[in-house]
Amino acid sequence: MSSPANSKPPPGVPSSGGGTSKAISDAGDLDSVRSSSSEDVSQAAPRGYCCAKSINPADGRGRRLHLLQMLVLPFIPILALIVQTSIILDNIMINRNEVMDVDSQVTIATELGKVVTRMQLERSEVAFYVYTNGSLLRINLKRRFELTDEALRNMSSWPPVVLQFEGSKKLYLDKTTFQTNLTKFRDSIIKSSESSITDVLSWYTSVNAALLEHLTNQIKETDSSGVWRYLLAFKNLLKSIESTGIASVYGVNYFGKGHLMQVNYINYITHDAIAKDLLNTSLNYVPQMKTEYQWLAHNMAHYGNIKHRNDIIRLNQQRSPNYTEALEYFDSMATYTDELRKIQRSLRVLIRDYVNENLRESANKEALGIATLILVLAVSPVIIWLVRNAVATIQV
Repeated sequence: MSSPANSKPPPGVPSSGGGTSKAISDAGDLDSVRSSSSEDVSQAAPRGYCCAKSINPADGRGRRLHLLQMLVLPFIPILALIVQTSIILDNIMINRNEVMDVDSQVTIATELGKVVTRMQLERSEVAFYVYTNGSLLRINLKRRFELTDEALRNMSSWPPVVLQFEGSKKLYLDKTTFQTNLTKFRDSIIKSSESSITDVLSWYTSVNAALLEHLTNQIKETDSSGVWRYLLAFKNLLKSIESTGIASVYGVNYFGKGHLMQVNYINYITHDAIAKDLLNTSLNYVPQMKTEYQWLAHNMAHYGNIKHRNDIIRLNQQRSPNYTEALEYFDSMATYTDELRKIQRSLRVLIRDYVNENLRESANKEALGIATLILVLAVSPVIIWLVRNAVATIQV
């Protein structure tokens, strides 16, 4: 019986002592390979990316890039807010400039309107003076001239006035030359006994037409502020009163002479139709004026007589001259135009209030926009500093 110690393992089977040591060694090598592979994997870049070290937050360069990303990303909405606020503020400034331009238009329209009104009143009084040969005066002419001159002096700027007379005659006047020519015309009317109503109409109508033309060119009909309706109503009402005054002079001539020549009759029909059309247009532009005009129609004395006499003039039938009726018609038309001027003054106040309200609103929006922009600019550095500190703390 053989001893176990002398027994040998079968061929191909390693001995127990040496085989155990080798197995342990192979296992260690395998663990080492796995550890090395893990480190290699941890350092390997994902597929599709380059510069692995620069995007690895654990790396120094990657840490800086990550910090930059954390600072830039929060700043994008802040920058968008700054740009948006700046654009809004710019629009507010543009709107404010438009409102200020409208305010300038209102000032010019108001000053020109006062001059035209004074010239209209002066024309009526001078025509009345000429018609009665100076025997009757509704107001002292010298006082009327002073009121017109005062309106001229109060104008901040004088528009380029081009007087267009019958034919091709044109007269270009600056403010000083205009006042000089106006004074000469007044003196010629008062001192000359050969002055006619036609001369009076020709001068004053040419002056008012030039001023109203400039007023029309100054008012922007496409203004987006909303006040353009009031300005157009003001301009049309002013022109309506102008045409009403011209038509009334022809009406006085009809009652005083008993008949109108064909040219004068055509002029009367033309100006009467223009006056009514412009008045209706003004009332449609500003509905508030309708109430005032309705009150005028119901409460003004002799309003019905005015319409009746206008119907008589439109017929232009031959009749006996009636000096008294001519004076009554002149007085009633003067009262009517005075009432229209009251509506005009109310409209002027309405325009001024509207513009002032727009200016206040624009100023408030501008102040709010500036305050918002300053606040955003002041807070932005603080937000960036807080984000930077937070990122630095996380990375540590």
